[in-house]
Amino acid sequence: MLGWISRLLGGGNREAASPATPPRASPAPPPRAAPDPAPADPFAPFAAALGLAVPAAPAPLDEADEVAELELAARLLDHCRRNRLGPASAPTQSLRILNLVATPGAEISELARTIAADPALSAGLLNVANSVAYRGLDEIETIREAVTRLGLDEVGRVAGALSAKSLFNPKLRQELSAFGPRFAALYRRAITVATGAAALAMRCRGARSDRAYLGGMLHDVGRTVALRGVAALSLEGTLGLDPGGPGEARLERLLDRVHVELGAEVHQDWQLPQYLTVLAVRHHDALVPADPEFADLHVVRLAAAVHDLKASPLVAHRAAEEVLQSAGALRLDPNGVRALATELKQAEERVAAAFGLDVAAGRTERAPR
Repeated sequence: MLGWISRLLGGGNREAASPATPPRASPAPPPRAAPDPAPADPFAPFAAALGLAVPAAPAPLDEADEVAELELAARLLDHCRRNRLGPASAPTQSLRILNLVATPGAEISELARTIAADPALSAGLLNVANSVAYRGLDEIETIREAVTRLGLDEVGRVAGALSAKSLFNPKLRQELSAFGPRFAALYRRAITVATGAAALAMRCRGARSDRAYLGGMLHDVGRTVALRGVAALSLEGTLGLDPGGPGEARLERLLDRVHVELGAEVHQDWQLPQYLTVLAVRHHDALVPADPEFADLHVVRLAAAVHDLKASPLVAHRAAEEVLQSAGALRLDPNGVRALATELKQAEERVAAAFGLDVAAGRTERAPR
């Protein structure tokens, strides 16, 4: 009876009478792994060796600016093609050539060196040497070969004619004066890169210093041709890109946008050696093979890119990528690239002293004697 009453009142509920079981604690979550550190920029060791910051990518243009600049580029390309613009010789260099040609007993080696210091004269002389009238069994690839084939008298006549063309063409003089600092800067850069590339080629297997020198002079000739077109259109008042004005950044982007295409066309029009045309067409390729046949291209590309690392973000960011690739193809470490940068700096200072160029300002002046 008592048991039945107890069960009736719940006293026999053993589960209720048993002590409560404490809830099990849920297992602690495993500690989160620390996030992987951001990968170091592969250009950082080169930047450190050169004493530079890693170049930042340029800000992209908005859609309206992109469309406007594409229209400008189309107008500029059309003008240059219709007028068949080519490289123009610097007036001061033209005078040196004319004076040297008129000097009795002038040395052929001195004439060759003077011609090699001017992109327009170099291109013009190679064009003549490879023309139907003079071409032999083999293509002429260097200034020395051209001088040997043509002879001193003919070289003097050709160089004098090319020089006089720039001196006595009033329209060309106006174009050169309108954008004088930019023309001077392009001229200075061409000689500096050519000198640095020639020195580097002597240390790189498979490269030739004479070809690297000419490649340095002429790989970027499309910029000079494009600038001539800009100057002509600006003089007509139809472009609106005055030097030094608010359109300076747009002018730089415009020259960069069209220079490879124009350079390729000029090389073909002037029938320049094939290796020079390859340099003009491919020096900004995203990927250049590391094959031995491209050794001269990598040498010129690396010298130009190291020179341009201190330029605007538009140019410097791409230059850093080209330094990485071409230095790898040539098996140069950051210290080797730093040695090249030193050679380029010294070459630029020598250019300033020899040709009266103000390195800082890009002006053409008489160098103090």
